[in-house]
Amino acid sequence: MNFQANRVGKIAMIVAMSTDDEEKGMREALERGPIKIAVTYVTGALGFVRKNFVKTLVGSALHGEVIDKTAGQIHAVVHAGLEAFHGVTPLVSGECQLKLKVAIVQDGLWLAVAAYGESAFHPQTNHERMGFGIMHV
Repeated sequence: MNFQANRVGKIAMIVAMSTDDEEKGMREALERGPIKIAVTYVTGALGFVRKNFVKTLVGSALHGEVIDKTAGQIHAVVHAGLEAFHGVTPLVSGECQLKLKVAIVQDGLWLAVAAYGESAFHPQTNHERMGFGIMHV
């Protein structure tokens, strides 16, 4: 697969929606360029996810060496993560369950966060959700 290295948003969305094998292929295709990728999974009740989403992203981005431990880069993850979270948060009241794969992608200028997965109030109501955020670093 051929990826444009300057399209961090597109790469983040594709990685978030990918299977493990597809993700591995994308990482291999991008390993020589400036793109850095971290992936994490966030699951649980909406209240739990709301409390832990940004903290999980910052930890994943730092652990995966997608960002440095500087205020500007952490700030970018926080704000892009909040934008992505708003995209996957149901607009109705109630305590749904979320199961999300989250990709954090950075190219030195931009940092993108894409979250893809499912939400449900009941097992019969599962449906896909996607959220996206991008910030300048």
